[in-house]
Amino acid sequence: MTTPSVWRRTPHEPQDYFSAADLDRSRRYQRPLARMRMARAAVGLVAMILFIVLEVGPSLIGWLGADNWVLQLVAVIAAIDLLHLVWDPALDWWVDMVHDKEWGLSRQTGRGFAADQAKSFALGLVMNLVLLIPLYAIVRATSWWWLIGWAVTVVFVVGIGFIYPVVIAPIFNKFEPLTEGELADRLAAVAQRAEVPVEGAYVADESRRSTRDNAYVAGYGATRRVVLYDTLLEHPPEVVAQVVAHEIGHVRRRHLHRQLPAVALTMLVAFIALGLVARWDGLFDAVGVEGAHDPASLPIAGLTIGVVFSVAGLATAWLSRAFEREADLEALDLLNQPDLMADMLRRLHTKNLADLDPSLLTRIRMTHPAAAERLAFTAAWRPTPT
Repeated sequence: MTTPSVWRRTPHEPQDYFSAADLDRSRRYQRPLARMRMARAAVGLVAMILFIVLEVGPSLIGWLGADNWVLQLVAVIAAIDLLHLVWDPALDWWVDMVHDKEWGLSRQTGRGFAADQAKSFALGLVMNLVLLIPLYAIVRATSWWWLIGWAVTVVFVVGIGFIYPVVIAPIFNKFEPLTEGELADRLAAVAQRAEVPVEGAYVADESRRSTRDNAYVAGYGATRRVVLYDTLLEHPPEVVAQVVAHEIGHVRRRHLHRQLPAVALTMLVAFIALGLVARWDGLFDAVGVEGAHDPASLPIAGLTIGVVFSVAGLATAWLSRAFEREADLEALDLLNQPDLMADMLRRLHTKNLADLDPSLLTRIRMTHPAAAERLAFTAAWRPTPT
């Protein structure tokens, strides 16, 4: 038997890898979350449509009485962000402070929840301003705004990826270098064997917020680092090494670099769609907006981009699942410990109450293969002959 292709779904049955009790527990935890996500999406869509149809943007700009388009844009951005505060914090509260606490996944406090919400709101507002003010300046300056704006957005996304581990992530978590010892030696050996240079391994204080386990490699070049949730350190070092080998596999296969063309292409399609919508004079006239250059056009642009990303997201999710299989393959090839890999996958998915038996609709939108599929992939793996 040869290892299954990373580009195709590995045949599997969840009951072959998880007990009936584990599957039942996962379903009972996931079902309310699925309903909540649908409610959030529906409320957000209806709210944005009403924002456009009721001409909230033009009315706000008229009430503001400012001729400066930058001030107008800031007002519209702030209004949309504030609108989301009507439902987003309430739904997040239910997840963090009610549902996850009932299932033993949340350690969040009311004060910590409020702090996270405030930080998220402020960060989102700042990032929107940093990106959208230059974009609207371009829209107002040239008919080629859709192409130049696309290039600026791609540069912005790459820049966020570069600064994330050293600027953005520390806003929400404290990071300490992994202390010397058996685990640090194991992780250094994995990186060395993979010939992947990393700036260092850091531990995030996620246990004050959650009991979930996770790890990731973030950043580019000099900012690349391995990050471990401190909850992950509760597992044996050899299990943690399997998790990190998977994350190192992403770097070794250059997944961040390989994803950029897909992200750039999706954004290009979105900006082409924006360019086409910008020619729809009847739409703008109907909702009191002067055109694509008008700051009041922002919610129309947001809906357009949302539709494109919803459709394109199915393709990017498929690519992401393939990359996850490649990272699993790298971990298996690096450490040659399939039984330990399977143990790690079972541990993390059951502890985190992952969706162990996702529906077809859920599965095609997932960025990771289902747990049972990854276990089937691991079971089918065979070492590459030397």
